Amino acid sequence: MVLVIGLNPAIDRILIVPNFAVGATLKAESVQTLAAGKAMNVAAVLRLLGVRVGYAGFVGREEAAFFRRRLPDVECWMVEVDGRTRTDTTLIDPVGHTETHVREPGFAVQTEDMERFLDAFTGVIVGVEFVVMSGSLPPGAPEGLYAELVGLCHARHIRTLLDTSGTPLAMGAAARPSFLKPNTEELAELTGGHAGSAAEAALWGRTLLQGNTQAVAVTRGAEGAVLVDRETAIQGNASVPSVVNTVGCGDAFVAGWVAKLVSGSPLTEQLGEALAVAGANAMTHGAGVIERRNLDLMRDRVTISDVW
Repeated sequence: MVLVIGLNPAIDRILIVPNFAVGATLKAESVQTLAAGKAMNVAAVLRLLGVRVGYAGFVGREEAAFFRRRLPDVECWMVEVDGRTRTDTTLIDPVGHTETHVREPGFAVQTEDMERFLDAFTGVIVGVEFVVMSGSLPPGAPEGLYAELVGLCHARHIRTLLDTSGTPLAMGAAARPSFLKPNTEELAELTGGHAGSAAEAALWGRTLLQGNTQAVAVTRGAEGAVLVDRETAIQGNASVPSVVNTVGCGDAFVAGWVAKLVSGSPLTEQLGEALAVAGANAMTHGAGVIERRNLDLMRDRVTISDVW
């Protein structure tokens, strides 16, 4: 089973507002509300890809049932905490081709919440083959939490993937997770190197291949992604026919990558699937909401080549 860790979930509200303008009274064409956050998106897409998945993390007490409903056939270990889960609102203007994001604060975790989560985590990972740690940390959580979780997993020979940012990424990367997925800005923060080209992304990404870290994927926005291990460096891109949403594309990329990692697929298939799933996400409103027909289409629209 793949266990996805979601420590700072969110409720995503996506409003389609044609001709959005600041200061105006506007009517939304449609409204979508989803239990989300990076980890929830990863878990939802992994389930769609046929991977046996579990989910563990924090959630505001009042929203726990709402979050469980998004993953009806997934084993969930949610530590309910006081306070509300944060809400992220995205206003999409299909006429002006803009996205406006509003982030609200959410719950803070207390020492006893951390103790309950760590107790649950050490029990849950028994029998797990892969752990994905995705997203930011909530207020109150120590910045070294991901590093601690990586250590607990590696002591049990469980592979790990880390996708976060800032100090939690720096500390987590130093613990040498099996796989890392920084974007170009995060790669620069980790290495101090500028990655303006695919070759530079591969060069600086390879410097992170130390200790237990086996591969690094560097996402490059519209320019695709680079995937490196100790022997190979490849780059890829996906030609998306109609981009309607960019929220959650990185999470979809992680899910596609992990699905191929656990199946033992070669590096080219790992990157190809990750890009295809991310592209399918971009074709649908809502993070981690993927239509099978779009995924089938995108699998034929990915190009992969050697970096060098």
